[in-house]
Amino acid sequence: MSRRLNNILEHISIQGNDGETVRAVKRDVAMAALTNQFTMSVESMRQIMTYLLYEMVEGLEGRESTVRMLPSYVYKADPKRATGVFYALDLGGTNFRVLRVACKEGAVVDSSTSAFKIPKYALEGNATDLFDFIASNVKKTMETRAPEDLNRTVPLGFTFSFPVEQTKVNRGVLIRWTKGFSTKGVQGNDVIALLQAAFGRVSLKVNVVALCNDTVATMISHYFKDPEVQVGVIIGTGSNACYFETASAVTKDPAVAARGSALTPINMESGNFDSKYRFVLPTTKFDLDIDDASLNKGQQALEKMISGMYLGEIARRVIVHLSSINCLPAALQTALGNRGSFESRFAGMISADRMPGLQFTRSTIQKVCGVDVQSIEDLRIIRDVCRLVRGRAAQLSASFCCAPLVKTQTQGRATIAIDGSVFEKIPSFRRVLQDNINRILGPECDVRAVLAKGGSGVGAALISAIVADGK
Repeated sequence: MSRRLNNILEHISIQGNDGETVRAVKRDVAMAALTNQFTMSVESMRQIMTYLLYEMVEGLEGRESTVRMLPSYVYKADPKRATGVFYALDLGGTNFRVLRVACKEGAVVDSSTSAFKIPKYALEGNATDLFDFIASNVKKTMETRAPEDLNRTVPLGFTFSFPVEQTKVNRGVLIRWTKGFSTKGVQGNDVIALLQAAFGRVSLKVNVVALCNDTVATMISHYFKDPEVQVGVIIGTGSNACYFETASAVTKDPAVAARGSALTPINMESGNFDSKYRFVLPTTKFDLDIDDASLNKGQQALEKMISGMYLGEIARRVIVHLSSINCLPAALQTALGNRGSFESRFAGMISADRMPGLQFTRSTIQKVCGVDVQSIEDLRIIRDVCRLVRGRAAQLSASFCCAPLVKTQTQGRATIAIDGSVFEKIPSFRRVLQDNINRILGPECDVRAVLAKGGSGVGAALISAIVADGK
């Protein structure tokens, strides 16, 4: 029946001579088909989780997998041992942040952040241009905020949000630049060594002790506040997950496996899950069209269904299709004809519309598209499309949030620390995600999904504290 509904959506069309009853029936059938495509049963979510568990084991043991399961080379430690001043450098785009974090027995007692824009000459020049600019501004931050730090050696965690091949906690080779960078002499080289050399050239006593993934840093930041944290997740412009794994399970890296029962964060790179074969993801024609139009076709299949970069685009394509078959006003097909013309934040806000007459949906569509949709039935369809897109994203997110807990056989209470604009800002997303976690894990579930806002910077500093203490 479900396959027949999907086929109907491809072929149904409201004709000009259809009576009101026929039009209503066709609209109902179209929405039933969409609901079927975008809604998952508990069994479907558990099936996704089970296949992800298989892929996780394959990745940990060094076999082909769509999730990379990257070691962080950091090991879980008692937060109360962190006392002192620690720095973090967060380079994720054409701006970077310098954070100074003061801790006493694991509690952050003071923190400050300075932000800098990277000039064009550093983006397009050579490695010395880029890293000397960064090091000079770290020194400037110390001179301005804490001149006493200039006279002592301070540990620093480096969050570097670009594709790297990490082989040690303080070694990572850049695979390729993204996000507008073309700096020469960095690709194929160890970014930690380049940064450390730059600190030497500006006579700064900074020891770069750790290369940090932003998802891992988010989890560590919240772990210092809540020792029950087991999983870290980002659901924002992009999407990823990490979790604490027993080191002995990481058999692809003998140095990590040798740590035995120690717990270590694993960066799953979960956004790429099921990208190769699409065995279990509920892929629609809209998802395939988005993938075909993307710069990374065939990659990040899960991310393209749940992240803020794509949710608005999914909703736009569904609305345009419904308009093309006359289930919605034809003017919407033209008004929303361009890719990216319907932002995820609008889809998120519309999904929560409970106003009488759906006035919020009407005013938002008029503002975004310049089309005044007056029919309450049309407005309800638009609202429900946005709800379906939001709901599927939350259900998929619940599936990959639960997988690490099942993999590690977590018992009792557990916390999932989540950052990102989708989780934080899309109305009801958090509630729908939590409800589906409870459905997947069952009535004995005692797992909380909580907001870990802006934790990656502080987390990198805390990772440097863990690493420095372990040396």
